[in-house]
Amino acid sequence: MKQNKNPRKKGFGKHMHLSWTELIAGIAIILIGLVLLIWPGIATSLLFGVIGAVCIIIGLVYVVRYFMLEAKISITSFDLSLGLVWILGGVLVIIFKGLLISLLPILFGLIILIGGVVKIQSTLGFRRMNATRWYIELVCAIISIAFGVVILLNPFSTALLLMRVIGAGLVVEGVMDLASRIFFKRACDAYFIETDFTN
Repeated sequence: MKQNKNPRKKGFGKHMHLSWTELIAGIAIILIGLVLLIWPGIATSLLFGVIGAVCIIIGLVYVVRYFMLEAKISITSFDLSLGLVWILGGVLVIIFKGLLISLLPILFGLIILIGGVVKIQSTLGFRRMNATRWYIELVCAIISIAFGVVILLNPFSTALLLMRVIGAGLVVEGVMDLASRIFFKRACDAYFIETDFTN
């Protein structure tokens, strides 16, 4: 039998598009960054309240979805436990909002730093696929890591300045992350098309 070497027909291509989850996550990071950048004082007091409320809403959606499942499907579903964890997490975020605000530089610094480390892996992926502009991803990784380290070291004289730097870092990270995912998926798509796969 003739083997189909077209990766799109074998199911590879359908995974090479930016998912709604990735798009929403990237936009959310950018929006949070803009809020911190423009209104640093207000944002710090409201941010975790909003995050807690969102977690509770997500948890309620999971719980409702669990009880709407058929019995034979709900047996293997973890929607109820996931929903309760989300709700508990949201409640804890609201209760310990003050403590979390003091840890904000560490939390966002780590998020941006981890984003930079992930981009290093993407750089290696670009390089292995012989992408022509793999070095752009490396530059993005260095920028993310630099932002993360600066925020963690916190050399700023005021909390408002720190919040603005965190906001700027999140905006840059969100934009670079979305661009990175789009370019990486396109590079993967081109690589799978050009490469012959065998079972």
